[in-house]
Amino acid sequence: MASTKSVKTNNTIAWQLARRYYKTGVQSPYIRFINRASRIGFAIGVAALIIGLSVMNGFERELKKTLLSVIPDIEFKAVSGSLPNWPSTAKQILGNTNVVAVAPFIELNAMVQKQNAMEAVVLKAVDPLLEPSINATSKYMVAGEWFSQQTEIDGLPPAIIGAGLAEKLGLELGERLELLLPKISDTGRLSAPEYLNFEIDGIYKIGGQMDHGQVYVPLSVVQKSQGFSAEQVQGVKVALTDPFMANRVAAEVGSEITEFVYIIDWFRSQGHVYNDIILVKDIMYLVMVLVMSVASFNIISSLSMAVQEKYGDIGILKTLGLTPQTVKNTFVLMGLFTAVRGICWGVLVGVIVALFLPELFQMLEYVFNVKVLDGDVYFIAYLPSEINFLQVLVIAGTALTIALIASLYPATKASKLTPIELLN
Repeated sequence: MASTKSVKTNNTIAWQLARRYYKTGVQSPYIRFINRASRIGFAIGVAALIIGLSVMNGFERELKKTLLSVIPDIEFKAVSGSLPNWPSTAKQILGNTNVVAVAPFIELNAMVQKQNAMEAVVLKAVDPLLEPSINATSKYMVAGEWFSQQTEIDGLPPAIIGAGLAEKLGLELGERLELLLPKISDTGRLSAPEYLNFEIDGIYKIGGQMDHGQVYVPLSVVQKSQGFSAEQVQGVKVALTDPFMANRVAAEVGSEITEFVYIIDWFRSQGHVYNDIILVKDIMYLVMVLVMSVASFNIISSLSMAVQEKYGDIGILKTLGLTPQTVKNTFVLMGLFTAVRGICWGVLVGVIVALFLPELFQMLEYVFNVKVLDGDVYFIAYLPSEINFLQVLVIAGTALTIALIASLYPATKASKLTPIELLN
């Protein structure tokens, strides 16, 4: 009981001494400069990492909300060119508890022609009713509706195109859309292309290249063009409860399907975007540790010089019975006071900037007439930001741990000095 009371008393003394020394400061202007530098170093490191990770979190959120919502989690494409009975294959796939929906598709390379202008596109023949369960493109319509007409319009089947393609070729809602499908003869040579005509029933705008190179048409039209029956398709698309389970579920389902299929999950087609985000996050953590390490060297330097300046005080206090542990705790607390001040400023600035970062960049774009993210290139046209407060706590905790480790060396050295060495 007495031992516990003694430890408590020593800690109280260490706290009071640390507060007094930190409040009154040191005499040397150079030591004060080093202290400020270490505080600024911690503040910059913490703020920069909070802002950087918030941007990466924003990109990850938009990746899930936008990009992953308009691409299938998994595709199963027939090796032989077509699945003979896609409803049967879909039934097998839906047997997996992680699968939400299945929809058929046929994809062909085509050319859109308007007068003398031509543009290469991917023709996506889909089931108008089943496709929205896999693909959220129907939610991004800016003109018309998603196959509002299930049947032919004025003798022409409907088509849905992207805003980028419409702008590039000057296409409008209700206009005729002429598609050229390449044909290969029995000898393996290109023959006269097949012409398919549609009427533009809707225009969507997602962002990036998706608005330029995709045309959606009814599945039945392309099945008839390619000589397929109503049950024959090129493959099926799959939506999962969790897109990030795509690798595992694709392997499980692929092994159960009786047809020979190519298995393509979104990690293979679009995974580079997600991997880039994760890589940047890892690099930011590394940079933070390096910045904090530099700031911690300043703490070591300032504390070492502060110890030398307080030699007389420490010597007198040790003569009066101050324990080495109390001396050590005093200077450790001084180092932590310096770091905590910088960390608090860093957290405050980082969180405020991260909260208003999209608006801040919009203002800068307007003032300097520049575009940070081009919507025609990327899948979003603004700089996203999302604060994860657990990450903020981890950043602050890591910075505090580095400061604690840095404070231990000069504090331990001070605690080992004898009163004679200190007073001399």
